[in-house]
Amino acid sequence: MIKTPSREIIEARKSRYKKGLRVELINMEDPYTDLASGDKGTVSHVDDIGSIHVNWDKGSKLALVDSVDEFKVLPTITDDILKSILVIRDSGRTNMFDVTTVYEIAVEMGFYDLMVFIEEHKTEYCHFILTGEKP
Repeated sequence: MIKTPSREIIEARKSRYKKGLRVELINMEDPYTDLASGDKGTVSHVDDIGSIHVNWDKGSKLALVDSVDEFKVLPTITDDILKSILVIRDSGRTNMFDVTTVYEIAVEMGFYDLMVFIEEHKTEYCHFILTGEKP
């Protein structure tokens, strides 16, 4: 039986797994689903018991259980991250390839989503700055 997580854990999941985030399934403990390892989807929301609801690219709308199912977060430049990047760029304070300075400015300006994205996906950030292509 799965234990309901604490309010703090649920709030942390809601903060971490925001709408629009892309995920990839590694393993799911549901014998009735046709989802398989490698399937991708987009988070729609986290409910009040901490389940991560996903609109899967295959058309399914099955939730992930963070403590049971295995999945990974794919690099995603959300609208909020894009706005943060543009604010820093438009400030003229740094070369956008100076990732350390961009990170420091993000800290100063309170752009926490951008900070996490740079920490977890530095290569994808640089690719976006170079090409303008979102991962």
